[in-house]
Amino acid sequence: MADWKEVYSEILSSYVGRYKEARGNSQLRDEILAEVKSEILKHEPEDSVGFPPHLRVAIWRVFLSHLDLEDQDDEIAIIQHILAVTRKSWAESCEGEDAREEKADPTKAGDYKKAFMAFTVVQRIFKEEMDAYDRERRDTKDPKTIGQRNRIIQQWWESVSDERKAEAGRAAEKWNKLGAPKETHDLYRRKNLPNMARDLIETMHRTMGPYVVMFVAHEAGEGQVKMVVFETAPADGKKPFTQSSESSKDWVLNGENSLTDYLLTAPVEDDSAEKHEVEISLDEDGNPEMPTWAGQKLKVQQNLARAVFQAAYAKFMKKPKARVPWGLLIESPMEYLDSQSIPEGFTMKDPSKWTKADLQLLWDHWQTLEAEEKVIVSFISCKKEDVPLSRQFDRRPVAGSSKKREWMDPEDDSEEEVGEEGVHSRQMMKSGEVVNSFRPIVD
Repeated sequence: MADWKEVYSEILSSYVGRYKEARGNSQLRDEILAEVKSEILKHEPEDSVGFPPHLRVAIWRVFLSHLDLEDQDDEIAIIQHILAVTRKSWAESCEGEDAREEKADPTKAGDYKKAFMAFTVVQRIFKEEMDAYDRERRDTKDPKTIGQRNRIIQQWWESVSDERKAEAGRAAEKWNKLGAPKETHDLYRRKNLPNMARDLIETMHRTMGPYVVMFVAHEAGEGQVKMVVFETAPADGKKPFTQSSESSKDWVLNGENSLTDYLLTAPVEDDSAEKHEVEISLDEDGNPEMPTWAGQKLKVQQNLARAVFQAAYAKFMKKPKARVPWGLLIESPMEYLDSQSIPEGFTMKDPSKWTKADLQLLWDHWQTLEAEEKVIVSFISCKKEDVPLSRQFDRRPVAGSSKKREWMDPEDDSEEEVGEEGVHSRQMMKSGEVVNSFRPIVD
């Protein structure tokens, strides 16, 4: 690999005189350095050339050797001051892995359309370094050089340390698992869901020939699910499968009911070896006592809080293995809990979603209750399936539980179509009963 100073010796020599004459004029000397760098980058060498990491500084070092001693001392003092300021700025902005990841975290749903890879993530996390590397190797102000960017970025990627590549890989795995922020789902779904679903069905049919019926469901507020059914466009003169017979209509309704129930059912607690085992002490009456949470990691604190609720529910049910109905508790906490069990304004979630701030509210509230010799958590009701035969709870019938749902024809005025044949939608409530039609998920 050729030495860059030898390859570009003529260009360097042609600027030495101007640089010496600009003594005392720092701005002019900066402009000369920038001009030399631009001139070098415009001339593609025939052989491979090894450029220094910071080309502009390297050019300055070449010119420095041509200055008299007094001028050299002045130049060195200026550069040392600049480097000191740069190091201080870098130290103040130095961030850990979590901070870098959070800063680069994609916030738009469209960013997640393609799965992240270490190569794409490292460009987000270390963007400033990548851009500086790019600027050192081409004139970024010249649009004609944009074609060189991909090659330069690939070279930069190859120079990235294994530690940083591993960091980018971990971030990519996390972003792919979590997906786009929940608050971005609605707008992106309304703009893209129908077309993306149809494109997928048409591509499958065009390339492999299958007839596809697709259920698509998403959350629409507490205890609600919105659902759309897409299917392959039928042959001429043939009704879509979902409207072709009473049995197919019932099949769709049953599928919608099953999917709705599935989505609204609380997840089963993970009993794998990875789960942090915790123990909760009980008082003489069997009520849970305040656990020792200080200094524990977030996951342990989440499991401690979960165990408190679990112990309280088991005590209320008089069944040690009775599981807390988290889905119902999240939906209507005050229907199942004593009003003093959680602090005012506290948002009930699955314990795995609680943050340290959420848990701090719980701990503070429970410590206050315990100091007043009160029970920290107690249940006043349970899910219907857990009701013991010996107890008489409110047995109000669930809407629609004794009446079979009837098919509502998408062609009727009570339903509204979404685009093409075979595409319909309805709003589902927790009971599975059709409440009313809703507008298609299309702008």
